[in-house]
Amino acid sequence: MKSLAGLALLALTCAFAAESPRRVLFIAGPKSHDRDMHEFPRGAALLAEALNRSGLPMVADVSLGWPQSDATVAAASLVVLYSDGLENHVAKSHAAALRARLDAGKSLAVLHFALEPPGDDPALRQVLLDAIGGCFEVGWSVNPVWNLKASPIAAHPAARGVVALNLQDEIYFHLRFRDGLRGVAPLLTVLPPAEIVATDGPRSGNAAVRAALARGEPQTIAWTCLIENGARGFGFTGGHAHRYWYDDQVRRLVLNGLVWAAGLEVPAGGVPLVSPSAPCYGSIDEAIARGDIADVKRHLAHTPELARGAPGAKLTPLHQAILRKKPEIAALLLESGADVNAPDAANRTPLHMAVERADAPMVQALLARHADTSRRDRTGWTPLHHAAAKNLIEIARLLLDAGADPNFLSELGGTPLHEAAAGAGAEMVQLLLDRGCDPTLHSKPGVTALDLAREFKNAPAIEALERVKK
Repeated sequence: MKSLAGLALLALTCAFAAESPRRVLFIAGPKSHDRDMHEFPRGAALLAEALNRSGLPMVADVSLGWPQSDATVAAASLVVLYSDGLENHVAKSHAAALRARLDAGKSLAVLHFALEPPGDDPALRQVLLDAIGGCFEVGWSVNPVWNLKASPIAAHPAARGVVALNLQDEIYFHLRFRDGLRGVAPLLTVLPPAEIVATDGPRSGNAAVRAALARGEPQTIAWTCLIENGARGFGFTGGHAHRYWYDDQVRRLVLNGLVWAAGLEVPAGGVPLVSPSAPCYGSIDEAIARGDIADVKRHLAHTPELARGAPGAKLTPLHQAILRKKPEIAALLLESGADVNAPDAANRTPLHMAVERADAPMVQALLARHADTSRRDRTGWTPLHHAAAKNLIEIARLLLDAGADPNFLSELGGTPLHEAAAGAGAEMVQLLLDRGCDPTLHSKPGVTALDLAREFKNAPAIEALERVKK
């Protein structure tokens, strides 16, 4: 039986079947920042995929850099600029092509830094003002990193299905809009906190923006623009951090804006969303560190062998998940083929790591997958040696129940009982004795567990071991 969501998407697709598709061309600049910021090619590809999988009559493509032929630009119903601004603006020196599109009634959308045209290209600045109604102006506009919490203006079609946005990102405001805001319809407005523009600078703050905030003037973050000849525009000042394209509210707001700019009716519940297929973060390790299991799944779908870890890595993904106490991610990795006995750079197996983290449920999960209890780490200890030294009674019992040898000698010849005698309690000492640990065994330095208990003045261990001696 098809899901209700699937049936709704099928119905929506059929409703638009007779309508010729609108061609959307994303023109993306190269990535220009570290980590997940200014990922223009990846962000454009994600949004294009979302439009192509929405069921709406749209065909979206991505051009990395300005296309070789302006005919490609002219043919698109909607062009989306997503790039650095200033001298690295993807449309620098191409104002004439955008002007020709605008004159022909073709639409334009501009995202994030592409809202700031080069200072030496006044023609591009003017076409942005004419096509989308506004742009970023140095000394007037600001680009702080701040926490945006706002809901879109409900009456706007592009607000459909969007509840509220909550993101910490570099979001521009106090833009320069054309005189009289002709044709401009704010979609998302907010009153930012005044303290984020307290310092003067070309983009950090100025008297005009502080005065506007003092007057309580809402700042427009996203907007649409309707041109007299029927062309449409859309602007959004966010889009700095790539990870926010995976936020359903942000993605839907922008997709709604693009659909509206392309001249289509925005569906009643907003653009139908599907989960992006491409991973958000640059590595599976980062996805694990952030606890993003959905993104770990994306990484594994693209590269299944990642479950076993990259050759030469200090930690496998399974080690990472256990270290950071992400049990759901660890379970996913195990189901995806992670090696339960793979050593890390310190020769620790995942079982060693789980013991070090005092994570009894994880120890149990690893043992259920036949983790080897006899592996030694770089210090020569088995997992049971670590459990005994840390006085982890429950974990020691799990290891012993799974067949861990209580008389296994470390590199220095000590048994787990030697480690327990140095600092663990009487219960741990007694557990090891009850499970067959020989208290008469000597380590390589020639000492027994009782000798160690006396050396470290561990009274409970001394008492338990002396009872055995008698």
